Amino acid sequence: MLPGAFPLGPFIVEESGKLGFRSPANGAGFSFAWRGRRFSATLGDASISLTALVGLVPSSAHGTERREAALAALRALPRALPAGWAMRLTSDHRIQIKAVEGMAWPAHATDLMLPLVRFLLCLGPYLDLMDESHLGPAA
Repeated sequence: MLPGAFPLGPFIVEESGKLGFRSPANGAGFSFAWRGRRFSATLGDASISLTALVGLVPSSAHGTERREAALAALRALPRALPAGWAMRLTSDHRIQIKAVEGMAWPAHATDLMLPLVRFLLCLGPYLDLMDESHLGPAA
């Protein structure tokens, strides 16, 4: 047990070691890179939102055949994603996948990692497909 609660950034660390928000209106977040892609996690009062920039639609300068093959794979992707996941194409042709999971607060730091690891493990085969379809990393 810790000797009383103390602040840590946007969190308050309880005596049990669980993290809670210092202010219920405030969230927190972090970002990281994995397999050459950018990921971010936003922690809210009852959820964790996971966002990945997973690819980039190739320019027509790389050849129209390659671009058309990539776009065909991209059109099929939303139907293949797990329930609750969403895909969107950003204005700069980057491909973004987002998932939101419920999260009970306060939580231990290890509790924060579980939805993140599940997301990454489930996302792995889609990243392989994107690499094979010339949609490559968006970094």
